Amino acid sequence: MSGTLNTIRESAWRLFEADGLPTTRHEDWKYTDISRISAALGETWWSNKAAAQPAPADFAIPDLDAWHLVISNGQVDLAASALPDSITMQSLATLIQDEPDKTLELMLNDDEAPFASGITALNSARASDGFCISVPENLKLDKPLHIQYLGSGGAAHIRNSIEIGIHAEVKIIEHFAGNDDEAGATNSVTSIHLADGASCEHYRLQLESSKQWHLGRVEVNQQRDSRYTLHSVELGAQLSRVDVVNGLNESGAACELNGLFVLSGRQHADHHTRIEHAAPHCSSRENYRTVLDGRSHGVFNGKIVVAEGAVKTDSAQSNANLLLSNSAEIDTKPELEIYNDDVKCAHGATVGQLDKNQLFYLRTRGLSEEEARQMLTFAFADEILVGMSLTPVRRFIEHAAFAKLPNIADLKEMLA
Repeated sequence: MSGTLNTIRESAWRLFEADGLPTTRHEDWKYTDISRISAALGETWWSNKAAAQPAPADFAIPDLDAWHLVISNGQVDLAASALPDSITMQSLATLIQDEPDKTLELMLNDDEAPFASGITALNSARASDGFCISVPENLKLDKPLHIQYLGSGGAAHIRNSIEIGIHAEVKIIEHFAGNDDEAGATNSVTSIHLADGASCEHYRLQLESSKQWHLGRVEVNQQRDSRYTLHSVELGAQLSRVDVVNGLNESGAACELNGLFVLSGRQHADHHTRIEHAAPHCSSRENYRTVLDGRSHGVFNGKIVVAEGAVKTDSAQSNANLLLSNSAEIDTKPELEIYNDDVKCAHGATVGQLDKNQLFYLRTRGLSEEEARQMLTFAFADEILVGMSLTPVRRFIEHAAFAKLPNIADLKEMLA
């Protein structure tokens, strides 16, 4: 790879200066306007102005037995972390200082990549820390790895790499949270590479403060017979945009993308996903659900691309949306792009309110109308959460999600 880290950063910064932020004139950003970020955070919104250090214990997941890695205001905090000896973890800041050549591929900005924009260029130019984790082959990590991203204002540009070796198995929780005192922005890119037969269950939990702007990207590359499962949850931030690009590069690879938005007030969340079937005999499943209250706005755009040689592809995509308010809005666009005939692919989307017949049925069984609405809303969202193998994480999300909605306190007994 030609060039140095400095030239990569300088090139990315020039691209950001030339292109600026994406606008609603860009097809991939048609429904998500981030032009107000300068008004909210200042003209140099990309600068890190945070001062206070959030306490990791304040954002813990109850009853979760896990290894911990803490990133506070964009910087790895090893003193607050507890990592197993069986994996290798190096902070990006250390690599930049001591071995910058090892960061070249990670930091490179590909302006031709799916969903590439000024935001990804800015991440390449400004990311000063993050982590590079290597899981050795045949290792089954004894506990999940809980990665806490904690913010207290200002901008954090974070770049991460996770390499999972042959037949290794790992569960990873990326947990974004922070204090409500100051407005800020998170700009995070995480790349995950799964070698032959590797397995990763990935939880991406976005519960940032109501003043936060969240800009995220997940890049996954899978080799032969690997398995990747994503549980992506959007509860926090005033505006969140997450792009997921998953490449099924060799035969037998499989992925499952699950997503849940629970939004209220004027929150806005946008997920763009792209699953690329580049090899034969691969499978993918995608199931996203949104619960929207108040004047919130959800956006889902999911594309499945099946290459000419990717015969025997098996893929299905579903997006269901529940509007609890007449003022809530959803824009959904599931897509298939198929270049051969020997495939089994399906996709669909639904938008609606609570079913009146189901409400009537529950009312006849002695529930009040409000109790019936609560139960149906819970059941709609929990269809996504039930797939989480980590029970403490599932319970944590259930409580956090339904605490956002009105008149939901009566569900405490149900969630106990």
